Amino acid sequence: MTCSIKIELHDLPPELTEPPPDARGWLAWQPLTCKAWRKLDGKWLPIAEANAIVEARRNSF
Repeated sequence: MTCSIKIELHDLPPELTEPPPDARGWLAWQPLTCKAWRKLDGKWLPIAEANAIVEARRNSF
């Protein structure tokens, strides 16, 4: 007996809709959730969180 699960991409919760880790570029827009993402240190973060980290780094110098 074979079990198969079909994942409906449009039914994923918003927190799981970040860009894939290997996506090119450093800015991404998720139109379904109206969220912007920024790649920082190889990881996608919500834009506000990423900008806060960048600002904190600037202020620490």
